[in-house]
Amino acid sequence: MMKDSLEDILGQSMRPLRLGAVQLDRLRRLTGHFNSVICWDGAGAVAAPAAAVLVIEVAHAPRIEALVNSLHENSIVILPFGENPAFDLLKSKLYAHGSLGAHAAEAPHHVWWGGVKPPAVRTGIYRKEDTLFISSFQRAGREADHADRLVGDLQRLGLNHTVMDISQEIGSARQNSPKVDFIVEQWTNTGRPVFWIDPHARLRGHPLLPQASGCDFAVHRQLNGAMTTGALFFRQTESAHALLDSWQRLTRSHPGLPESFLLDQAWTLATSQRQIETAWLPDAYWRTSEMKAQDGTIIRGRFVAGNDDQLLAPFAIPLQSGRRFGRHQAPEAHLVMKGAAGTRKPITVVIRDVLAASARDVAEAVEAAASAFAADAGGFSQMEIVLCGWNEDIESVLHIEDYSWVLMTDPSERLQANSFSSLSRLDANAGQRPAGHEWAGGLSSHEESVLALVDASLGARFMPGRQYRRSFIRRPDLALRQ
Repeated sequence: MMKDSLEDILGQSMRPLRLGAVQLDRLRRLTGHFNSVICWDGAGAVAAPAAAVLVIEVAHAPRIEALVNSLHENSIVILPFGENPAFDLLKSKLYAHGSLGAHAAEAPHHVWWGGVKPPAVRTGIYRKEDTLFISSFQRAGREADHADRLVGDLQRLGLNHTVMDISQEIGSARQNSPKVDFIVEQWTNTGRPVFWIDPHARLRGHPLLPQASGCDFAVHRQLNGAMTTGALFFRQTESAHALLDSWQRLTRSHPGLPESFLLDQAWTLATSQRQIETAWLPDAYWRTSEMKAQDGTIIRGRFVAGNDDQLLAPFAIPLQSGRRFGRHQAPEAHLVMKGAAGTRKPITVVIRDVLAASARDVAEAVEAAASAFAADAGGFSQMEIVLCGWNEDIESVLHIEDYSWVLMTDPSERLQANSFSSLSRLDANAGQRPAGHEWAGGLSSHEESVLALVDASLGARFMPGRQYRRSFIRRPDLALRQ
C-alpha cells in the first residue's frame, strides 16, 4: 500500500501511531533517503526499489519470508513498535541498523529499523576532525606494543586521537572502572564525539558509520545478543551522557561483573526513559584476526583485554534472547516513567499474552497505561511497563523482591486516567495486611475495583488465566518475611 508521505502512514484511519518528536524527526530524515515510503499490507511483496517499508502488524512466517525475499537490497524495514517480541521473527531475517528508545507518554514505543544488507555509510561530506578516537592501555599489562600499533593505524588514516597509558589509575580510587572513567573524561573534557577502540585492535579503514548515521551511541553485538565493548561511539548529546553516567555508576558499584553486561544494563535503563538513538554496528566493525576480514574496518586481535569474550553469568543469559533483536526482555521494563518523589513505591504494569494479540492492541495498551500514569500517578514513585509473552515472563516479574505492586493487564484493556489513584487507595487498604499475605492469597475482594479501571466502552473484560487469578499483586520482600 503506497502512501504519499510518512505523515500519511502515521496518521492513517482513526488510530494514528504515537511517536515522539525526536522519533518523528529521525524517521523523516531517514525515509527522505529512499525513493518511496510504503506501509506493508501484511501479505504482498514489495516491488519498489530502495523503499522505506513500515510494518505495523505482525504476520505469519510465510508472509514474512515473502516480504524479506522481495525487498530491494537498498530498502529498509521500519518497526514503530519495535519493543514487541512478536516482531522478533522479522528482525531475525534482517540486519539491525538502528533503534530509538522510549520517553514517557508522548513516546512510549521503541522504533527499530534494519535491512537485508548491513548498514553502510551514505554518500556525503564528513570531516575527520569531527570525531576523537580514543584508547587506553596499561603498560604493566603488556599492552603498550599493541597500543603503539593502533596509534600507527590512526596516524596513517589521519584521525585525531588520544591513546593514553592509564597504569597510574590502577590502585587509585578509580581502580574499579579505569576504562569507563577514561572514556567519560575524554567525552567531558574535549566536548567532542568520541570513538573508543580497544588497544589490541587494528584499523584498516576510517570507521565512519557512527558519525555518518547521526546516532547518540553505537555498539557491536555478538551473535548471542551480548554487547561488545571493543568499539564504542558516544556523540555529544544528553542521551549519550545519561548512558555514560549509568555505565560508570554500575561499573564502580559492581566491579566483578563484565563491563559489557553492565553497559547492556545501562543501555536498558537509558532507552526505557529517553529517545536515545542506537546504531548497531555491523560485523565489519569488530572482526577477529582469525576470520577472513579483508573488508573489515576494525580488526580485533586474537587475545583482547577485558571480558567481552567470556561466557556471561547464568543470570544474564536469559536477557540475550531479547537483546539479539534490540529490545528489552522481561522482567526488564521497556518504558519507565517517574512519578512524585518520596511517595509510594514503584508499580509495574504487566501486559501479558502479547504474542497472541495484534501489535496495534499491544501498542494501544502501552499508550493507555502511559497516558494514565502521566495524567495521575496516584502517588506511585515510578511506573514500569513490561511486555510478557509467556507465563515464564510473568514469573520473572513477580519474583523481583522489592515489595512493590504489579498490575496484571492484557492487550485488550485500556487503563483510565484515574487508574493509578484508584490503585493507590487499594494499596493503602492492603497495607494493613501482614507482610507477604498478598503474595500468597491475592486481593480477590478488590477484583471488581480493578475491572473498573478498564474502559468499558471497548467491551474488554479481565479474564484471568488459571495460574494468575489476581490482577493486583504485591511482590514479596524476603527480608520482611524472615
